[in-house]
Amino acid sequence: MSWTAVRRWRDRLRAHDPAPSVPHLSPQGARAAWDAALDALSDEALDQVAAIEGEPPGAAVMVCARTVFTAPLEWCAVLLGRGTPLILKHPTGQPGITPILTREAQALGLPLSHTDRRDVLSDAALCITMGSDATVASVDEALPEHARHLGFGHRFSVAWITRAGSVAAVAQDAALHDGAGCMSPVALFTPLPPAQIVTPLAAAMIDAQRSIPRGELAPATGATIRLRRALALAVGTVTEGEAWALLELPVACFVPVALPRVLAVHQVADRATFEALLAPHRLGLSTIGTDDPALALPGVRCCAPGQMQRPPLVRHHDGVDWLRRTLG
Repeated sequence: MSWTAVRRWRDRLRAHDPAPSVPHLSPQGARAAWDAALDALSDEALDQVAAIEGEPPGAAVMVCARTVFTAPLEWCAVLLGRGTPLILKHPTGQPGITPILTREAQALGLPLSHTDRRDVLSDAALCITMGSDATVASVDEALPEHARHLGFGHRFSVAWITRAGSVAAVAQDAALHDGAGCMSPVALFTPLPPAQIVTPLAAAMIDAQRSIPRGELAPATGATIRLRRALALAVGTVTEGEAWALLELPVACFVPVALPRVLAVHQVADRATFEALLAPHRLGLSTIGTDDPALALPGVRCCAPGQMQRPPLVRHHDGVDWLRRTLG
């Protein structure tokens, strides 16, 4: 067990500026995401993980996604703390922060390395994959029969808000990572009249842009935003400002795809209607940010607004008890 070294690794990482490694985010955005991920690795949370009994795997590989650059942090902390050697397999030519994670870990004697070589999959006793559904399927085919595979493909998240005072926190959820990743809200559903929601939400989006400016958009992403905006102009309402937009749309226009600082707002009658609308998408649903204590969906993480992209270390991830599934 190497939990003391993991704590030192976490503390050393705080001194690093992640921005040069994640040019798609603004410097403020990179720092906000970095700090949020490191905050989750509190001493108390690490102690809770250390108390879970089981046999750690002899070797592990994590296939990292291009989207949420901080995703490897918690997996590194848990696996390295248990003494499992870990290889971070990053996208070809896009190491991101993996060199920083590796360098600081190795300085403390922790068995972490990184590569873009796909052949590392052949020696994995455990493989964790983050990415598209196609990536998960491809990795599954490449792994040896004896390997355990925890694959996390495309997921999406939404907010269910019943009080106007809760919307400011949703804007913070949308700002972190510029809407990338499975825990970022793609839409806000509410039984309230949109007029009660949009005004405070717009003010919160302005505040979020001031404190955490949006990064640069890829050309394809900008084109998708323009298409969604055109749809909202045709069948709904658009409220927008510098680097953000709120699209009031009929629920028939719901699309479970996140766009940077763009939130769809859908009015529905009540919680039962909201749950029925999500039913066809249940297998792809990751997180619901909500102020409704009565909302509970099996296999879905429900949390307070403002915590969607700040998951606790001890939790189920997309319905999977990952802390125990990574043990024998």
